[in-house]
Amino acid sequence: MVAGAFIPGLLKNLTKTPATRGYPFVKSIVPKGFRGTPQMKSDLCVGCKACVRDCTSEAIEIILKPPSPTDAPPEEGKKPVKKFQMIIYLDRCIHCARCAEVCPKDAIYLDEEFEVANFTRASLKFISE
Repeated sequence: MVAGAFIPGLLKNLTKTPATRGYPFVKSIVPKGFRGTPQMKSDLCVGCKACVRDCTSEAIEIILKPPSPTDAPPEEGKKPVKKFQMIIYLDRCIHCARCAEVCPKDAIYLDEEFEVANFTRASLKFISE
């Protein structure tokens, strides 16, 4: 093989733009149906923990939030409103959307966030209020 055989191809490629995207500088468009990070609408959650039970990677925890001192007391004859919060461990989550599928009140949805990488495991613990 002649050493100069690759030079025409090299010169042709020097004049073209790169085929890759300028990702960190140009934001990517999230495709329809993308399964991002699970989020919770705490006002819809009833605390059934179906999402915890069906999570294959054991990445979800649902806990009862203690009442805040600023919360208004319940009306007479009514029970106090329970509020729940979801703790999701993004280092375990496989983004399968099973939690959103099994939620009977549609309190869990998947957003379009895909930039979740971080340097420590502790920073991958997401608490949804």
